[in-house]
Amino acid sequence: MAYRTRARRQSDVPAELRPQRLDRKPDVLAVKTDIDLVVIGAGVPGVTVAATLAEMGLRPLRDFVVFDAEPQPGGSWGRGWDFQTVGHTPLLSGPPGLSELGIRLSDQDPEAIVRDIMPPLMRRYEDAYDLFVARPVRVLRVEAMRRSPLLTLHIQVGDRPPRTITTRYVINATGDWSSPFVPWYPGALDFAGLQLPSAHIESLAGFSGKRVLVVGGGRSAVTILRELEPIAAKTAWSTRREPDFHELPRLTLPSRTDFRQREMDARHEAEFVRFVERGERLPSEVSVRGIPLSRGTLAAIRRGLLVSRGPLASVQPDGVTLASGDRFEADAIIWATGSRPTMRHLAPLQLREQGGMARLRDGWSRRDNRVALLGYGTNRRNPVAARLDAEHLAEGVFDRLGETPATVK
Repeated sequence: MAYRTRARRQSDVPAELRPQRLDRKPDVLAVKTDIDLVVIGAGVPGVTVAATLAEMGLRPLRDFVVFDAEPQPGGSWGRGWDFQTVGHTPLLSGPPGLSELGIRLSDQDPEAIVRDIMPPLMRRYEDAYDLFVARPVRVLRVEAMRRSPLLTLHIQVGDRPPRTITTRYVINATGDWSSPFVPWYPGALDFAGLQLPSAHIESLAGFSGKRVLVVGGGRSAVTILRELEPIAAKTAWSTRREPDFHELPRLTLPSRTDFRQREMDARHEAEFVRFVERGERLPSEVSVRGIPLSRGTLAAIRRGLLVSRGPLASVQPDGVTLASGDRFEADAIIWATGSRPTMRHLAPLQLREQGGMARLRDGWSRRDNRVALLGYGTNRRNPVAARLDAEHLAEGVFDRLGETPATVK
C-alpha cells in the first residue's frame, strides 16, 4: 500500500473540523459525540491502524478518532528507561510510511535514547498523515448500550470533567506497558526497601550503592542487571526456571545487540492461537523465543552476573529467601516479571474468560464482535508481525463500516 509523502492541505478538511490538533485545541471533541470507530491507544499499532484507515479514504474525527492517554506521541516508547538506547533496542519499530517522510530508524544514532527520539519522530508522522490524534484523552470505561448496537465511551480530556461519546466499533491498542505484573510472595508487603516494576523505572541512578535483587527471566532483567553492574553494591538474579539463552556459534555472536530473535515453530504458533481463541493465559515470550546472546551477555554470564540463583520463596523486611534456602540481603527489588494487557476500561463488557484473558478470533472479541484487541497474542513482541496485524485489522473494520450496524453475538 502506497503512503502519501506530504500532508493533506487544511483546505481539504471540512471547516467545522478545523483546527484539529486536540493537544492544542481540546474543544475539538465538542464537534461530534458519535463516531463510527474509536481507536484507543496511539502507540505504533494504533497509529498504524489510523494511517491505514486514512489511506483507504476514512477521515479522522469524522469517521474515526484515535484517543491517547499519553501527553506526547510515541506510546510506550516515550516512557522508556534513560539507558535504553537505539543500538540496544532490537524491537524498535515505527508505523508504515516513515521512510516516505525521510525517517529511517536504522539511520538514528545508536547511542541516542529511545524515549528522546521517538516522540518527535512520531509527531512528524502524525502531522504528515493528518491523523489528528486526540491527547491527552483517557478512556475511563466502555459500556454496551441497552437495546442498541452502539457502545458508550466515558472519556476524560486532561483534567476536565468526564464526558461520553458513542461508537459502533472499538479497537483497543493500549498495549501492556502500563500494566506491569508483580507476582505475590509471602512477606512482600513487609519488605522495608524499594520495590519497583521494571516498567516504572525511568533511571537506575537511585539504585547506586544498593544491594538489588532482579526478579524475572526475560530481556528486561538481563538489560537491567548489566546496567546495574557498575553502580550497584551487589546484585542477584532470581528466575523461576533456568534462563533460556540462544545457543549460537560463538564466532558469530554480535558485539552489541543481537537483532535476531528465535522464531516460534509451527507447534508453538498453533498453541498460541488455541490459547488466544480459548481466552487462556499465554506463555511468557521468553519461554518461547528465548534471550538473545551477544558477546557482552556471554561475558556477563561467564563472570557470574547473569547466573540465576533460582526461584524466589519468600520476602523478609531486609531481603529474600530463595527456594534453595539461600538468603540475599537486599535494599531493593526490581520486578522484571512481565505485564498484562491494559484493558481495565473494557471491564463492563465482560470480555475476559475464567483464565483471565479474552477469547479472540482474527483480533475480534468472541464475546462482543464490536471490540477488537490489537497487540494481544502471538505477535505482541514481534514488531513486523504486529504491524501487519494492525493493517489487517484496519482493512477488516473498513469492511465492517460499510455494512449495517453491528450486532452482538
